[in-house]
Amino acid sequence: MVPAVRSVLPEAAPVLRGLAAVVAAVLVAVSLGPPGSATAVAGAGAVAGAAALQDRPRGRILRVLFVSVLMGASALLGALTSSHSPVFIASAAVWCFAAALAWALGGHAGLIASAAGALMVVAAPVPPTWASTVGAAGLAVGAGALQAVVVAVWLPRRWRMQHDALTAAYRALAADASRLAHRSGDGGFAHADSMIALRAVFTPATGPATRHPADYRRWYLLPERIGTALTDVAETADAAEVLTAAADTLTAVADPRRAAREAADEALRRLDDAVAQLPAADAAAGQRLSAHLHEAAAMRLGDFVPSSPDALRVRRPDLRTSGRAAVSQLRAEIDRHSPVFRHAVRLGAAVAAACAAERYTAVGHGGWIALTVLIVLRPETAHTYTRCVGRTAGVALGAVLASAVLLILRPGPVVTGVLAAVAIGVVYAAGRYGYLALAAASAGAIALIVAIDRPIATATPGELLIGTVIGGALAVLAHVVFPDDALTRLAQRAGELLKTEIDYAATVVKVYLHELDTASDVRAAAWERTFRARAAFEAAAGAARLESREQRHWLRCYRSVLNAVTSSCAALEGNLPVDPFPDSHRVFLHAVDEFVEALCGEPPTPTDPWTVDAVELAAAAQRVRRTVPVHESDEGSARVLVGEIAAITRQLSLIAATPWPTAQR
Repeated sequence: MVPAVRSVLPEAAPVLRGLAAVVAAVLVAVSLGPPGSATAVAGAGAVAGAAALQDRPRGRILRVLFVSVLMGASALLGALTSSHSPVFIASAAVWCFAAALAWALGGHAGLIASAAGALMVVAAPVPPTWASTVGAAGLAVGAGALQAVVVAVWLPRRWRMQHDALTAAYRALAADASRLAHRSGDGGFAHADSMIALRAVFTPATGPATRHPADYRRWYLLPERIGTALTDVAETADAAEVLTAAADTLTAVADPRRAAREAADEALRRLDDAVAQLPAADAAAGQRLSAHLHEAAAMRLGDFVPSSPDALRVRRPDLRTSGRAAVSQLRAEIDRHSPVFRHAVRLGAAVAAACAAERYTAVGHGGWIALTVLIVLRPETAHTYTRCVGRTAGVALGAVLASAVLLILRPGPVVTGVLAAVAIGVVYAAGRYGYLALAAASAGAIALIVAIDRPIATATPGELLIGTVIGGALAVLAHVVFPDDALTRLAQRAGELLKTEIDYAATVVKVYLHELDTASDVRAAAWERTFRARAAFEAAAGAARLESREQRHWLRCYRSVLNAVTSSCAALEGNLPVDPFPDSHRVFLHAVDEFVEALCGEPPTPTDPWTVDAVELAAAAQRVRRTVPVHESDEGSARVLVGEIAAITRQLSLIAATPWPTAQR
C-alpha cells in the first residue's frame, strides 16, 4: 500500500509532486468522502504514484490507470465483504492467492498486486452502503488517476533528457546515412558520440551489476544496432538508394509527432523496395536494416506503420495481445511444482489465518497481522527464512515508531495524512538501503495510512509488536508447511550463485577499464557475495537428489562454468593495467560497457533466477573484438581483456544452452 516498486532512486521533484497529489486526494476524501475512504484513497494514490515513476518509457499513463483501477477494485471488494467475517476471510484468501500469481509477470507486478491485497485487508468491518463501497472505490480510482495527470503534465527531468537524447541520436544516424549514401565525409561517424550520450542517459551510474529489462534496453540498443547496420549496408554495392531511404526514415523517426507517421511510412516503403533490389549476397544486411528501422518507427511513433510486415509486428504486441500473453503466463503457473503457485498458496492461507486472528481474537489492530504477512512473504527460495525474519524485524521497528508518533501527537485525519505522505517519501529513500530498511519504512508508512481512518492510534507499540510477531510467525510457518521443491530450490540457489559470479566478473571488467578509488573494496565485496552464494549452493546441492543423468550432467557443467569464469576473473586481476584506458579509446570502452550490460542478463524473477541472451552476449563480445585499439601502448592489455571476455562468453553460452534441473510436472 506504499510505493511497492523499487527502482533507481527517482528525482526529488517528481516524488514531491506525487506526495502532494496524495495529500490533496486525502483532503478531498476526509472532507467530502464517506467515512473510511481516506485510507483507500491514500493507499491507491501512493501505489499509483510509485508506478508512475517507474523508468519504463512506454505506456506510462496506461500503466498508472490500470494500477488505479486495480486498487479501486481491491477497495471495493474489501468494503463489500468486510461486515461478514467468514465471507471477508474467504475473499481475502482468494484475492491474495490471485495477487501472488502476478509474481510470474515480474517483481513490479507482484509488489503492486500485494499492495492491492493490503488495501483489501484493512477494510473497516462496517455494513456496506453505496457511499462506503462504490463511493470509496471511485475516490481510490480518482486518487490514482490524479497521479497519471501529474506525471503527464510535469514530466520528470530524466524522461525529458531521454527524449532529447533519442532525438539527437536518430538525427545523427540520419546524417550518417545521408553522408554514406553520397560517399562523402572523412570516414568518421557522427552518431558515435550520440550513442554514448544516449546510453549514459538511460543507464545512470548505479553499479556494474545493474539489470534492466529487455524492453527498457531496446530504447538505447536499437539506435546502436541501426548504426552497425548502416555500416554493413554501406559496404555493399549499389547501396545509395537504400541509404537515402534510410536517412529519410531516420529523419522522420527523430520527430516523434503523429504527423511524422506518414513520412516514415513513405520512406519505409521506398526502403523496402530498395532492399528488394539488392543482390542476394547483400540482401541480409539490407533486410536487417529494414527490420531495425520498422521497429524504431513503432517505438518512436507509437505503433507500426501500415507498411510494416506482419513478421515484425509480433515483436511489439498490442494491448490485447499483451493481455492474452499475460493470462497464458499466469495459467502456466497453476502447477503444484511452480514456485509462484506455491507462494500463492502460502500467501492465501497465511492471509486467511491472519484475518481470522484479527476478527476472532483481540490482536491484530487494523489487520496488522495480515499486513505483516503481505510485507514479509515473497516467492524467493534463496533466502526464505533469513529474509522472513529480517523483514519481520523491520516491520516491527517501523510499526513501533509509527505507533509511538501517533500516541504522542494524537493527530487528526488531515495531519495523519500529511505524516503518511512524509513516510511514503521515506520509503523512496529507504529503497537504496536494502530490504530491511525498506520493510521498516513500508511498515511505518502503512501504519500511518491505516490510522487516517482506523483507530490504530489506540493500539500501543507493544500490541502492534505482538501482531507483527504473529504475522512473521505465520509467514515462516507457511514456508515450513508448504516448502518449495528441492530441485526448485537448487535451481534458485544456482541462479543466485551464477548471478553473483557474473556480478563479480562485471566488477572486475569495470575495474580493469576504469580507474576507481575503491577498486579493492569493490572487488572484495563482490567476491564475498560470491563466496556466500557458493556455500549456499553447495548446501542446496547436497540436500537435493539428482537422480537422472541429465541433472548430474547439468551439475558437472555448471561447476565447470563457474570455475572457468572465476579463472578468467583471476587472470584479469593478475594483469591489471598500470594506467586506465584513455578517453581516446572511448569506442572500445563503450563496447566493453555494452558487453558488461549484456553479461548481467535479465532481472531475476521467481520463475527465472538467471537468464541471459546468448546471442546478444556473443554479439557484444564480437563488437569488443572489432574495436580493440591497434598499434597503441594499451593494445596488450586490451588483448588480454578480449581473450577473457571470449572465454566468459563461451562458458555462459554453454550453461545457458544446458537444461536446468526442474521438478517433475
